[in-house]
Amino acid sequence: MLSEAQQDGHLIYYPPALPKGLGKRLLHVNGVASPVDKQRRDLEALVWLSVEHPLDVVGVHNSTEGFQADILESLLAKSELYRLWPQHRTSESQERLQGYVALLKLLCDQSLSDQTDLLTLVQELSPKNGKTGTPPLKSGFPIDLSIMKQLPFMQQMGWAEFEAYAYGSYPTGAPRPTLRLAYEIVRAIRDGVEVFVTAHSQGMIIAALAFHIVAAFFEGYSKWTEPLRFIGYGPAIMFEDLPESVQSQTVMIQHRQDLVAESFSNVRHVSLWSNLQNYFKNLIDNANEIAQLVNTDSHHSASLYLGLTEEPSGTRSAQLIQLLLSEDWKTSTYVQSLRANRIILEATHL
Repeated sequence: MLSEAQQDGHLIYYPPALPKGLGKRLLHVNGVASPVDKQRRDLEALVWLSVEHPLDVVGVHNSTEGFQADILESLLAKSELYRLWPQHRTSESQERLQGYVALLKLLCDQSLSDQTDLLTLVQELSPKNGKTGTPPLKSGFPIDLSIMKQLPFMQQMGWAEFEAYAYGSYPTGAPRPTLRLAYEIVRAIRDGVEVFVTAHSQGMIIAALAFHIVAAFFEGYSKWTEPLRFIGYGPAIMFEDLPESVQSQTVMIQHRQDLVAESFSNVRHVSLWSNLQNYFKNLIDNANEIAQLVNTDSHHSASLYLGLTEEPSGTRSAQLIQLLLSEDWKTSTYVQSLRANRIILEATHL
């Protein structure tokens, strides 16, 4: 049996509802501290929410190695997203993005199994890629932030140098699920199906970076977003983190008391890079605080947003997701009114 870390970037399913080649495909990315069994629970909930209008439901697994590792990944990926905003793009960030596109092109020439290790595969397909940097931070064991903090040579590193050191030529944060999601989006578009990307928490950061890669992959083909729908709950991103062409295809759902989503949605840039010691000290402190929130604050849990709790706000969230999965995004006036909006759930009815 594969370990949690070994399933990073793998496709998983709810066994009673395996894909049947339908005209609609749902790609789900889980958030922080969500092992395979929790994601499979979420897939089951999504299957039942769409039972009257069935979709092929597929999970892209973002493995967890603990709160600190997941939160570090999230913050680093958020910083990369910030550098992909049009007004913040640099030659370095653009070069890295084109590198991700090159990896995606290699993958799209292959027929991947559900359990393909994408990073191992791209190393085999292009040996040069395997030598451009060290293995990604998530490599089968938890990140030891205390050791990283003590590396004296990192004091002299800029962000781009750290990015290359930690992730080589791979997407920052969670490279395996990011590349797998990008591959599955391209595959769905080429298959001519309507593709719903649903994501929770850190999964939305992964999805946002995957969208940037796919947008660059389809550069010059503006219609690639027409069959795309993005539904994010417990958002850890802002609309500005998404490619402009994806923003109008997006609906975000956030509980008014979801403090974790509020915190991450407001993270615009890892601005403490110039002082690495303080950066990691603050990161560790914040990680502990956010971990406590995730443990105690049910308002950020995927189970609430998918209607698996008894909270009325969770039921309303699930009903909204159900509507978004069943209505025609092109013709429904109700869906049209929700697109490009963050929907705030109140704890009680007014």
